[in-house]
Amino acid sequence: MKTTLEPESTDKPFLDALNRILRPLARALIEQRIGVPALVDRLKETFVAVATEDYRLEGKPPTDSRVSLLTGLQRRDVKAVRERLADGGPAEPERGGGYFPRVIARWRGDDRFRDGAGQPLVLSRVARDEKPSFEELVAEVSQDMHARTVLDEMRRSGMVAWDEAADTIRLLAEAYTPHWNQADLLHYFGANLGDHAEAAVANVMAGPGKAPFFERAVHYNGLTPESRAELDALARDLQMDALQALSDKALQFQERDRDKPDATERFRCGGFVYWTAEKPGKDDAS
Repeated sequence: MKTTLEPESTDKPFLDALNRILRPLARALIEQRIGVPALVDRLKETFVAVATEDYRLEGKPPTDSRVSLLTGLQRRDVKAVRERLADGGPAEPERGGGYFPRVIARWRGDDRFRDGAGQPLVLSRVARDEKPSFEELVAEVSQDMHARTVLDEMRRSGMVAWDEAADTIRLLAEAYTPHWNQADLLHYFGANLGDHAEAAVANVMAGPGKAPFFERAVHYNGLTPESRAELDALARDLQMDALQALSDKALQFQERDRDKPDATERFRCGGFVYWTAEKPGKDDAS
């Protein structure tokens, strides 16, 4: 009797697809000096957590034996991992938006902080002549942050410019870009890639023609560097326009749905561009 799960021949297409996913992740792990043993420990924890939370029977968590059957781990490993998780092991990652993205989204999406053309207003640092101010903007997002603290960090990161003589603040960023902060960069690496993976896995599990999530891509080979650069710029512009429109609408809905008992849904829509030098394949377009 086999005590571990072994791939069947029919699993090859899935494992081949998995190789494409794992290669860049392996590169990231090597760059972060995280070796296979540490990854295996985290994989065990993730497998046990998913089996425990997503494969319940009649609302009850599965036994160690059932988790072992589902994951291929030995029961003693399942027991050890469960004890470690119960003692405060890795929790479900927090997927909400950070503070600065919300400030920028409100500045660009709330009509009180935009001009007639829909562009972000240059704001007074403090309230003056009943006009919208940076202090008001910060308070709209959270009462827990001091406006001057937020201003100092946004200036340091190049998100805003402060005219000290006029005491006004101008938004420089079209959106929050996490490369300003390594911790934020890793947060969005996990949040964006994680949600994309959730959508892709749900689509695959649903079967052909039944995908619940929108997922599309344009892929072309055989391009010159000049053509690729032009496509890159066009893709960035089009996606930024679409994301800004979605952000504006989502902000309106969030305000409308505030305090509603069924306001329990979250939404993420992302865009990406990837290019590399590659020999043309059999399919020049897809």
